[in-house]
Amino acid sequence: MTEKLFYDTWSSFLDNYHLYYRNLGQKAKLRFLKRVNSIYHNVEIIGKGGLEVTEDIKILVVSNLVQLTFGLKEYWLYGYEYIHLHPEAFVLPKSGELVKGSTYNTKIIALSWQHFAFDHLHPQLGRNVSLAQYALALLRTVFNGKHYDLHFGSYIDTWFEIIKKECELKNSSSEYQRFNENAEDYNYVFSQCVELFFEKPEVLKKDLPTTYAHLCLLLNQDPANSFEDYSFDRTSLEKNNLIVKLPKHIPIHYKYKSWHWLYNFSFFGLSLCPLVMYFQLDKLLVHTHELFVFASICSIIVSILIYKPLKQIGIFDKYWVVFLNCFLGYIPCLITLLISINNLGSLPNTSQKSKHEIITYYLSESYVNRERSNPITFVLQDNFLIDYPNARTFESFDKTPLNGHNFFNGIEYDIRRGWLGIPIIYNRDLY
Repeated sequence: MTEKLFYDTWSSFLDNYHLYYRNLGQKAKLRFLKRVNSIYHNVEIIGKGGLEVTEDIKILVVSNLVQLTFGLKEYWLYGYEYIHLHPEAFVLPKSGELVKGSTYNTKIIALSWQHFAFDHLHPQLGRNVSLAQYALALLRTVFNGKHYDLHFGSYIDTWFEIIKKECELKNSSSEYQRFNENAEDYNYVFSQCVELFFEKPEVLKKDLPTTYAHLCLLLNQDPANSFEDYSFDRTSLEKNNLIVKLPKHIPIHYKYKSWHWLYNFSFFGLSLCPLVMYFQLDKLLVHTHELFVFASICSIIVSILIYKPLKQIGIFDKYWVVFLNCFLGYIPCLITLLISINNLGSLPNTSQKSKHEIITYYLSESYVNRERSNPITFVLQDNFLIDYPNARTFESFDKTPLNGHNFFNGIEYDIRRGWLGIPIIYNRDLY
């Protein structure tokens, strides 16, 4: 079904049965239903216990999920592929507990349709089983670390500290002491707050203004602002005497990310770089041990420079890990790139041609394309390039020597500066 047809089919239905959708403007409605369409066709909603799941039910179930993540860039709950709908409260297999909703660590979100429908029709009660379970799933996508909204994942820890601080200021008889008493239970605190946030936003905004304002920032929407597509007005929220001011922007960090592209460099440094360098070093007039020393010094300097910034954004938390990544990954990749660029060509007016007489040679056996070859390494009279045997070694010849006296007289070299100024053997010929 095309997006336009999907919109034409379900827009009037949601106008009648979904208050959040009804208050959106035309452009926002299109965006909302585009997300519903995407999730609807990629998440399987399964009826349990004989419950017949109609298309209307599926749209409502998915719409509540889109409502929660409407302000986020990543609106999917990655890792959750199934929503199980039970006719009424159901028993958890392992614990035997009777529940109206349950969220597994991955794959499955389970809901009681009876409680879903009741909560949906009575928002004034401040309960919504689907929003609570979707909130748990959203939180777990972060803790699972594979794929989640970076805006949300970068600020969630800060938000927990804020609600804890604000609830501590409440008197012991306040109903919000339950958040303080369960401050370490992130699942409970976040799911309960999300229910109030969407079902009774004005109440939460009045009782916990700081928590509410920062939850608006966290989810990038303000349910109390139904006249402007639920966008949040930073200036308006800051007038509520917040104990913690809203930051101008959320610093992105990767604390919960199980993988980051920076980790890939160690693989390339250990596998691809040696292969590339093998074909580049024959032309380059630099000693291998010099490259090793240069790589070691650069690794120490770079790891010192990047350790603090990388730690702040949650990629690495130990210096020795940063150093190893530099030594095995970043610096080898950088050196390989620089040498490859240097060897692409030469700087003008840097050519130095010279001839050097051959006084002897020696053979070494090798295999090229499964065929045995006999590379010859020459020794020059003036010990030219004595420390660079590869520069004096030839794999094949236009004419084959008959004896030690009927051979080649010498080698003519053309040495130039590469694009980065490192000397390279631009050309060499036997004469």
